[in-house]
Amino acid sequence: MPQRQEPFLNDNIYHVFNRTIEGKKIFQNSKYSSLFLDTMSYYFSTGLEMSYSKFKRLDDKKQNLLLKNLKKAKDYRVSVLAYCLMPTHFHMLLKQEKDNGIPRFISDTVNSFTRRYNLENKRRGPLFLPKFKSTSISTDEQLIHVTRYIHLNPYSSGLVGNIYGIDIYPWSSFKEYTDGQDIICSTDYILGMFNNNCNKYKEFVYDNADYQKNLELLKYLDNW
Repeated sequence: MPQRQEPFLNDNIYHVFNRTIEGKKIFQNSKYSSLFLDTMSYYFSTGLEMSYSKFKRLDDKKQNLLLKNLKKAKDYRVSVLAYCLMPTHFHMLLKQEKDNGIPRFISDTVNSFTRRYNLENKRRGPLFLPKFKSTSISTDEQLIHVTRYIHLNPYSSGLVGNIYGIDIYPWSSFKEYTDGQDIICSTDYILGMFNNNCNKYKEFVYDNADYQKNLELLKYLDNW
């Protein structure tokens, strides 16, 4: 992965996004969407002793024990605040916890996923553009609007037929916010701005749905 010119700073939050080469609709396939999220979940930690592919060759008992120990240590490279997989691209809202955490997390996740995908599909070469894009989040207001933008992606792109479709869209963190259950995400910080009320956050997202659908891109995504 090419070296980036701008540094990622610890305790700062970034909107990270990348798309597939030639618009390949990888995440239209539920198998590969699930695999990508599973791979993301594995590479949070700095305490990994093996690659994801080796981890998956362990029996279920050993896998569960390893994941439990990793979560207990809380030695994370990044915290994931929001995410959404779309057919040809992904969005993540990431807080860097350790030096070089975001680039290493993205690299490990994408490379591991690509190796598995290529092996199963008898292909070679990258699946995603070589340099992912990012924008730094500077205010809480920007932060909550970016989470809304990410969670509305399936609706604003027409992938789901109506706004309520984002409630059941399986490849987004919106359900973690509305159900109050952290699976991949750390939702506490953003939900804290809504008095930890999941319904208030849901209303906040719904209220901007039609406006966002009429926009092609956010201003800071002009160079996507």
